[in-house]
Amino acid sequence: MKKTNWLLPIIISGLAINTFNNKLFSISKNKLRNKALENKVYNWKFGSISYKVGGTGKSILLIHDTFSGASSIEFDKILHQLTKKYTVYCIDLLGYGFSERTNITYTAYLYVQLVNDFINEIMQTDHISVITSGNSNLFPLLVSQQEKDLITKCIMINPSDIRIAAMNPSTRNNTAKYLLELPFIGTTIYNLIHCRLNFNNLFQDVKNHDSMKYYIEQFYHNAHYDTANIRYSFASYIGNYMNLDIRETLQNSNISLYIISGEERNTSYEIIHEQYTSYNPSIECAVVKNSSAFPHLENPFITYDFIQLYLQD
Repeated sequence: MKKTNWLLPIIISGLAINTFNNKLFSISKNKLRNKALENKVYNWKFGSISYKVGGTGKSILLIHDTFSGASSIEFDKILHQLTKKYTVYCIDLLGYGFSERTNITYTAYLYVQLVNDFINEIMQTDHISVITSGNSNLFPLLVSQQEKDLITKCIMINPSDIRIAAMNPSTRNNTAKYLLELPFIGTTIYNLIHCRLNFNNLFQDVKNHDSMKYYIEQFYHNAHYDTANIRYSFASYIGNYMNLDIRETLQNSNISLYIISGEERNTSYEIIHEQYTSYNPSIECAVVKNSSAFPHLENPFITYDFIQLYLQD
């Protein structure tokens, strides 16, 4: 009898939290549904991949960052201009946006394979240009080493810190990943980490905050879209499984590389530019004023001007 009395509050609390989790995912899914109607789907071997395509001209692939809530919506403010001159493919990585969220470990090499397969099977062309945001710059760099002439240019918007990107999973990272992947407990931890207050705090330093409110809201709903499987990509992200040491790749790269940095990004752009050019002095760098984490959203016109300059033959 005492054991039953002790368990009852826990069971009731668990059911309440589970109902809250399901309700939260349902609300986010409904708020984003209209955006998905324009997407196409690539039935990749590890899960369905959502992407958009438009425009005419030479092919460009846009790859978003890997933080929780990231998706192809990052490129909304430059997408229209790019489609005037190029055929633009804008992809949601596996585990993000409207792409499938599967119960797997998301590694950098998984995304390298995705980018490679997407170019070969969907874009079906070579000598393409790639525009990346944040940590996603790691993936096409390795693809360009594996298949020569597949990628000829890579424009990296706020690329990852090379030192951080080279970190391997530690015991602490693996413990965090394990907890997040547990049924029920992992979903609850994920939702607590990604509550609205915590999520908004992540973006408190972005420039032009008022004009960014819509996109911060979309990032929030992306972070809670679909089923509880969303936590698996986040678990791999904080577990450092998406990291990749690109120092040797940069040194041996034979493609044209460019960096566009927000003037007030978290890690000083001077440090990032020095890191990359120390391994490959041919890299060209630019700084977008009045921007931080998302120069392509905070100051899209200047960002587009740099992109257009770098895409010229």
